[in-house]
Amino acid sequence: MQVEFDNYYKAACLKSRLSLYMVFMLACLLSGCEPNEPYTEAIPASAQRTVLLYLGVDNNFRPEAQQKIETLTTNWNKNTDGNLLVYADDGDRPALIHIYHSKPKGNVADTLTIYPPENSANPQTFTRVLNDVKAYRPAQSYGLIVLSHATGWLPAEMSYPTPVLRSVILDNGTSESNNYMELSDFAAAIPYKLDFIIFDACFMGAVEVCYELKDKADYIVASPAEVVSPGFVYASVMQHLFAPQADLVSVAREFYEYYNNRSGLYRSATVSVVKTAGLDAVAAIFKGVAGQARNDNMLQNLQCFGYGTQKIYFDLGDYVQQLLPEQYTDFQTALDNCVVYKAHTDSYYSAGKPNTLTPIRAFSGMSVYVPQAGYPVANEAYKKLKWAKRME
Repeated sequence: MQVEFDNYYKAACLKSRLSLYMVFMLACLLSGCEPNEPYTEAIPASAQRTVLLYLGVDNNFRPEAQQKIETLTTNWNKNTDGNLLVYADDGDRPALIHIYHSKPKGNVADTLTIYPPENSANPQTFTRVLNDVKAYRPAQSYGLIVLSHATGWLPAEMSYPTPVLRSVILDNGTSESNNYMELSDFAAAIPYKLDFIIFDACFMGAVEVCYELKDKADYIVASPAEVVSPGFVYASVMQHLFAPQADLVSVAREFYEYYNNRSGLYRSATVSVVKTAGLDAVAAIFKGVAGQARNDNMLQNLQCFGYGTQKIYFDLGDYVQQLLPEQYTDFQTALDNCVVYKAHTDSYYSAGKPNTLTPIRAFSGMSVYVPQAGYPVANEAYKKLKWAKRME
């Protein structure tokens, strides 16, 4: 989920409902093709890396599809050793698009295939797209960027104080009963190991999210708080992702610097790069901390990145330091080996508190949930997470 300002929900409703037809027309203009001209580029030998940008934008983010594809096409480096594919769903003509350099045409965004109208938040759709990516453009390694609305690991059936029913991806155009994808389903739907997952979505920088995905990706780039639109810096992101060793720190740093140089409510960003191989060491120490007695009054004083005034996404390091300070040094060592980069602005914005910036006094790079009587639905969902089971 990315945050819009100037009355968030009203602005979201008033956004132009651009169809992906405009994206296809843009692709044709860039490549010089006719709208129905078949895609003819030969499948090359296996490249170093294939990256998929999964645009779950069948919601008020529909204009994001055109903007991201145009930016990525314009800034594509013809010498890149890799493949960039974009899945974009506006509900009418979901498509898989390939961005590349053609000698006779220059940089182009060609449509590999058009799917029937579908639910992009359905795990089966997600798996099929990932398998299609591997079949169309095989590579030695794979990366994934997800852009959509999200609320981390929270269950989609949890209404208040979650702004809208959603979890990892939201599809408002589907006729299916489930227009969201739960975190566990998202993880299970990934059919092969990824080098990295970048979440251009809100609240995904939670230790519960990272732990759920630790066997699916080597690195995770995400924000523990809400992500202000327009999200990550797409003009330069691919030059970092197609480096021999994907430079995820530069991706995160440019995201932070972009927002840190803005003003007012737009000067809001939290971001981290998590090495999933280090999560078990973090969990081992935190298990002892989680078992300590604590009270809800103590929770009220912890650094939190929740929606509005909710107390759900607590800062992981601050929780340990406040609850069991004698364990904090060892915990910080384990955390430093896991969170390879972190950055934040002085304050953060939440759509649940319009026209307000909340100061950040502590930031460890990941949030953590603490079961509380006030959130019975979240408590039940939390018990099913791999992180919660590791704490037993």
